[in-house]
Amino acid sequence: MNSYFLSNFYNYLLNNDFFKIENNFSNNNIYFKNIGSNGYIVAPIFKSEENYENYFNTLEQNCRLFLKKHNLSKMFIFKILISDNFLEEDINFLNCELNLDDNTVNIVWGVDLLNKKIITKANQPTKFLDIEKYITMSMNNNLSNVRESLKPKNYILSKNTYITYSLIFILILVHMIINMSFDKSYVIYNYGVSPNLLEDKQFYRLITFLFLHSGVTHLLSNILSLYIFGTRIEKYLGKLAFCLIFLIGGLSSGIFSVLFTKSYSIGASGAIFALESATLYFSIKEKIKLDGLDYYTIAIFSIIGILASFTDSSIDNAGHIGGFIMGIIICYIYYKTMYKKYKNNL
Repeated sequence: MNSYFLSNFYNYLLNNDFFKIENNFSNNNIYFKNIGSNGYIVAPIFKSEENYENYFNTLEQNCRLFLKKHNLSKMFIFKILISDNFLEEDINFLNCELNLDDNTVNIVWGVDLLNKKIITKANQPTKFLDIEKYITMSMNNNLSNVRESLKPKNYILSKNTYITYSLIFILILVHMIINMSFDKSYVIYNYGVSPNLLEDKQFYRLITFLFLHSGVTHLLSNILSLYIFGTRIEKYLGKLAFCLIFLIGGLSSGIFSVLFTKSYSIGASGAIFALESATLYFSIKEKIKLDGLDYYTIAIFSIIGILASFTDSSIDNAGHIGGFIMGIIICYIYYKTMYKKYKNNL
C-alpha cells in the first residue's frame, strides 16, 4: 500500500506540471512547480523512514535559499507526513500555525493510509492547489480510475498555425502594394473607418481598415502581437476560433471607433486585442501556460497595451477597448459551446 500510494501520488504531481528536483540531504523525492512569482514544494515522507522533524526543518532552510536564488516572492511548502499509525507527538507536529506573512508558508498535512484520510489541524487549509485530490485518489485502489486520471491532457487542437502566418503575409503584402502604387492618404480616407461610415452605409470599411497601417512601425508592432497571440489561439482553440475572434473582434473594434472616436482609423490592432483577451480568458479558464505564457504575463501585456492607448492622441483607444471586450465575449461563447465538442471529437 505504501509504495503504491507514493507511486500514484508522484504520477499525479508529474501530470499536473510539477517536476522532481534534486536534493542533497535526503533520499526522499521532492516536487516543485511555480505559478507566476509563487513556488510550490511538495515533500511527502513516511514517518518510519527517518527523523521527519529534522528532515522538514532542513527542507525549509533549503527552500528559503531556493526562493532567493530563483527570485520568487513566496514559497508554499507542503510537508506531508504519511503513516498508518499516528502517535500523539505526530499529531502535535501536524498542529502547525499557518503564517501567510512569511515568504515561506508551511502547509502541514498527515496522510492516514489505514483509514484513508487526510489529517489537517488548526489553521491549516483542507484544500490547496488540488493536492488533496491527488492524495485521495492515490489512496484509491481502483487502478482503472488512476490510469484514466493520469491520461495527459490534450489542449492542442491545431498542429499548425498557417492561418496566422498567412494573415501576417497578407498584411505585409497589402502594405507594400499601397506604398508602391497608391497615395496613402487616398487609401486611408476611402478604405479606413470613417466617422460617417454608418450613415453612408459603407460597411466594407469595417473589414478593409484592418489591413491598412500608417507606417512600418505600426505594421511591425501589430505583426509581432498577431504572432504572439494569434498562433496560440489557432493552436489551442483551433482555426475556426481564430477566424471568429479576429473578424468579429475587428468588426467590434471598428464599430467602437465609429461610435466613440469620431475620426478616421486604420490597423488590425483592435482585432489583435480581441485575440489577446481571448488568450487571457482561455489561460485563466484552463489554468495552463500557453507555450510559456501564463495568465499573469498576458494580463500585464493587456494592461500595458490598454494604458498605452491613452498616452498618444493618434491611437484609437475606443477601437482597442472594443476589440478587447469582444475577444472575451467570443471566447466565452466559443468555449462554452463549440470548443468542448470539438475537443471531445479529436
